[in-house]
Amino acid sequence: MNTEPPTGDDLQRMLVTMKQSVLDRAEDRKPAPRRRGRRTGIAIGVIALLGLGATSGGVALGMIPQPFAAAPAPTSTPSPTEPAAPSTPAAAPVEETPDPAPTPSATPSVTPTKGAFALDDPSTWIISGNEVGPVALGGTTEAESDDLEQAYRLVPATPSSCTAPGTWARDGSPTLRITDDDDRVTGVLIGAEGDRPRTTTAGPTTPAGIGVGSSSDALHAAYPSLQEKVSTASGAWSRWDLELPDGLVSFQLDNDGAHVDSVWVSSDKNLPTSVCDL
Repeated sequence: MNTEPPTGDDLQRMLVTMKQSVLDRAEDRKPAPRRRGRRTGIAIGVIALLGLGATSGGVALGMIPQPFAAAPAPTSTPSPTEPAAPSTPAAAPVEETPDPAPTPSATPSVTPTKGAFALDDPSTWIISGNEVGPVALGGTTEAESDDLEQAYRLVPATPSSCTAPGTWARDGSPTLRITDDDDRVTGVLIGAEGDRPRTTTAGPTTPAGIGVGSSSDALHAAYPSLQEKVSTASGAWSRWDLELPDGLVSFQLDNDGAHVDSVWVSSDKNLPTSVCDL
């Protein structure tokens, strides 16, 4: 014999059957019209019974132990996902940075224009701070003077002509005077005393083309850093010194100050004394 209380559909069917049985009995016991109040009471009782039955069924359902408990539904653990990479706008404008414009370098005022010189052509000889063509300061007087024979002739030193020892002459070119001390060359004077004033350059020049006969304007344009040194008390003519990395070069202007009269290459800032002044 099954002693377990009805559950589920069985309980619902039992409640419906009970409701139907109560209604049938109420119909069979239908009272006379004069007993209207009793019928109302019976109806109220049936409704109360039905409510009680529904409530009892709900209570029964809650109190009746279930034979099996459903296992909790498995919960899914979200799989780790890689962090989204930051998006880059596909249409982002590309800006090109222009290369900085090169800073123009200062153009040197003196640009060497002369190449290798020829021993027999003094116009190709270069004047620097320690050399004039093949003649180098510090060398022995004989060794440095030998090369001059291909372009110049040695002028005899005579007091009557105011010619100093070591003077070399060439037609059409300024003279050269080699000064020495203990048989070592100490200086070279281009345009020695006795030379006529020149307005054209026909002898050795600096890399910028400045030599005896060059104009004063060309001299100052080529060498803006010239230092003025007045050589006479009256200021009849002037002298301008140029300090080069390899030595000193001095330019002496003629009496009108318009052209270079002589060029002195030596570590000694004083020009050699004229023979006629001795």
